[in-house]
Amino acid sequence: MKNVLFALLILAALACSDTDIENTERELAHIQVHEWGVLTWSNSTAVLASVPGTPAPESDIPGLPSNHGEMLLRAPVLYFHGPAFSGTVTVKTNNGSIFDIYPSVADADKDHNHVTWEVDLNYADIEEYPNFHGMAPGEWNYDLWRDVYALSVSRDDGWNDKFLYYETAPATTDFLPYRPGMESLCDEYMSVKALVIRRLNDGIYYSHCTLRDVVYGGDIDYVDLSSDDILGVLYHWSIDVINFDEVDALWNTWSSWILREYVYDPGYEDGLVLYMIPEELTENLSTISVIPEGSAYPVDISRYLLVAMPL
Repeated sequence: MKNVLFALLILAALACSDTDIENTERELAHIQVHEWGVLTWSNSTAVLASVPGTPAPESDIPGLPSNHGEMLLRAPVLYFHGPAFSGTVTVKTNNGSIFDIYPSVADADKDHNHVTWEVDLNYADIEEYPNFHGMAPGEWNYDLWRDVYALSVSRDDGWNDKFLYYETAPATTDFLPYRPGMESLCDEYMSVKALVIRRLNDGIYYSHCTLRDVVYGGDIDYVDLSSDDILGVLYHWSIDVINFDEVDALWNTWSSWILREYVYDPGYEDGLVLYMIPEELTENLSTISVIPEGSAYPVDISRYLLVAMPL
């Protein structure tokens, strides 16, 4: 009898242990959202959008020199990591407008300053990607953005892919630590790392410096531009923010523009300044919310948003 009771106690303890392990795993499982995008100036305002050269909506931005053009946040691509789940993903902005979303949604789920997707996130392989030709200006980049380890995203209508994306045109960039034409800098952003890229004589050169150097004319030593060097800096900036393969997706989209093509944009004739927007300022561009259904997984959002502006 004692042996039977002892065996029952062991089984009960094991059952409790398994339950504790399951509860601990559930507590540790976080949904992780990784986002990257580049804020640029085109010929006429600024945009966080899909690809270099995408036309921007017209807007008037007080205080911005006319020759610096439209602002666009280009290719805000959202990747998801962690446990499989179903739920809603919403992007909102109180600064400007959101447009060119992928995948498209019903009119009830979008307006000029928000979009909501209802999606399933899972580990399933995708055998065939959507036929999206003609639907969005960034479509030629989609294959570049799929070569990333992340959850697959699907919907009830049969659509599935590896990411979500949107583009946004901010009405103002007053919140940025540094903008074109600024002659002073807040103390807390003096040490923000920056890259300056410009054409000198017959070549293109770069300098790894700080925003203090850019604004106050510190020692900016230029060296021959190297693709590997620039990518190495972008990797360094991404540590503890997004994964290296996600940086690769950004670089494969933007490298030709950053290394060469920007010099042909009249707004960038004096050079290019590249820096990462401090995390506490990113919500001035847009906010992201993820609400899982039927689970209490915590959600961590990491945003790797770069500024590429005229020097």
